[in-house]
Amino acid sequence: MALYRCNRCGHLSEPADDQIGTTSACSACGTDNQVYPTVAFMRTMLDRYFATRRELSEARAEIERLRLRAGEALPGDAAPIGHTLPMDFDTRNTDHFCSRVQVAPVLDWFRQAGVAADLDPRSLETSGHFDEVSTNIGTHYPQLHEIVERIRAAQKQDYSFINIDLGKRTPAEVKTLNDFCQTLSESGFLSKYLHQDGDQVVRLSLQKADTVRRFFDGGWLSWYSFMLGLRHLVSAGVDFSVARDVSLSWPKDEGHALDLVFLVGQGPPLCVQCRTGAVIPHIDRLIHVRDRLGIAPENYLLCVSDLTELQADELFRRHGLYVASPQTLKAWFETHIPIRSAA
Repeated sequence: MALYRCNRCGHLSEPADDQIGTTSACSACGTDNQVYPTVAFMRTMLDRYFATRRELSEARAEIERLRLRAGEALPGDAAPIGHTLPMDFDTRNTDHFCSRVQVAPVLDWFRQAGVAADLDPRSLETSGHFDEVSTNIGTHYPQLHEIVERIRAAQKQDYSFINIDLGKRTPAEVKTLNDFCQTLSESGFLSKYLHQDGDQVVRLSLQKADTVRRFFDGGWLSWYSFMLGLRHLVSAGVDFSVARDVSLSWPKDEGHALDLVFLVGQGPPLCVQCRTGAVIPHIDRLIHVRDRLGIAPENYLLCVSDLTELQADELFRRHGLYVASPQTLKAWFETHIPIRSAA
């Protein structure tokens, strides 16, 4: 689709697609303007919008800090909350956590621990579809793990499509799979999804984008854990800061990472490491990060997609490493941060 917007009078129109990249006079005022692809134009506008919102949020927080330093009383003598959520806050569609003000307490904690930490605040934005699709996968993982693994393996081998046989599946399983594939297609995680009523085969054309490849190669579990933690802490009504994909280094000891950090109030951080596939090759490195940071074992969790309860117990007995699955992760958050009951 093509879009024409006059920079002078604001006139909008939808010219033919073959005019994209050309310049023409505005039909309302005669000013020359370029014709843009609609998606690219909207992406630029949204980037500017979210950047402005972040700057406004940071400015408000700075003003609030200055007021408190000056000893001004808040209306109604209410105690300030470190990271006040906006009235229209929605964990599924927000850039609130991208703010430098929001991330600052986590980075301060790392500095005090003597650790060089680096992260991209944009990884905390939830306005795309990664959070929604990951929640779908994590919530229904026993039913969807096969197709997620099929897509991951096919992308690893640079296949352009896969076929899924429906012949041996129950009607409920067929519906779950079709609904999931439809969601993937509508969210841009597939290039194409082909299935007609009565067919025994679903054909999926795969996306080649790096972000989609990383998502199916285990990134979905980090997204799922991130969103589940956000929803729980917001429901608990606590003051917290959060960071994702934190790169860590010490003198002569680099290349480490922490998937998720939740810093709740003045307490110690809650850290979650996410792994899909084989876990054992990562154990020593995971424990090394925990011990170098000085995090209590009960506050450091390994979330694994494919692990039996017996295997999780074995990891705890041998390594003192707490382990959860997508199904038990919520209980871990509830144990550490109980939701306050209504008075």
